[in-house]
Amino acid sequence: MDLAVVLVSGPRRSGKSSVVSLMIEEVADGRAHYLRLSAVNGSKRMPVGINPPGCDCAVASAQWLCYEQERIFEMLPEMLAAIHKRDQSARVIIESDADPALIHAYPYDQQLFVMPAPRSLSDVFRSSTQAARALQDVLDDTAEFAAEVFGVPYDVGYMDDDSWQDRDLLSKSQIEVFLQSPLGNQLATRIQLRPEYHGLVESDIVVINTAAGEKREMAEGCCRRLEQLLHRVQTPITNYRTILCCNPDDPQDPRRHKLLNSLRALCSRQ
Repeated sequence: MDLAVVLVSGPRRSGKSSVVSLMIEEVADGRAHYLRLSAVNGSKRMPVGINPPGCDCAVASAQWLCYEQERIFEMLPEMLAAIHKRDQSARVIIESDADPALIHAYPYDQQLFVMPAPRSLSDVFRSSTQAARALQDVLDDTAEFAAEVFGVPYDVGYMDDDSWQDRDLLSKSQIEVFLQSPLGNQLATRIQLRPEYHGLVESDIVVINTAAGEKREMAEGCCRRLEQLLHRVQTPITNYRTILCCNPDDPQDPRRHKLLNSLRALCSRQ
């Protein structure tokens, strides 16, 4: 049977573990494999003395992968292949901090993005001036374009090729034609978000965690702005995208029930 892989990502301290716990304890039909990713140059570190899960644990296995960004495209598939070899019907739930390099590191079956309720919209969105400057920068620099869109690190070998470094800048007419294309439209949409929020563009479910962050009242406004922004890149494949504001840890939050239903529907499509 095929491997089913879900990526749950988002900024640090946004409540990703709460959403993962919901999936493991109340949604997954069977014992899922849990995988925590952390970058070697990041601030997240593997706890010392982790014991393997026991026979009464809610997960079949729990592993930690400390990765190098330039090697994640080979390290992650290798680890998932090893899990699949042990368990042919495995469902893997990956938890990671926001990292553009992870978005395209594997053809995930589903993606979830968890974010805290922002203090202001500027925590999530670039200003129009910042977005315009960032867009021009990535269009004028192929290496930056690859990093912005695909999460490709700057220091990978082929980025040093002269054909990448010395190419001519795009003309205004070329930029206009490019922005009318599907890829250009997606770039223009993503560029309006701060880099740590790029992962939500690819996600099937976006959870704005009202238990995290400082101003819960900003969550609704952020939700509406995200819905408008993501509608621009909606396709028949992504038209089931859900954006929810709720507290995953509060059973009394009525919107938590909607989150559970969305997670169940997500898993049923795998």
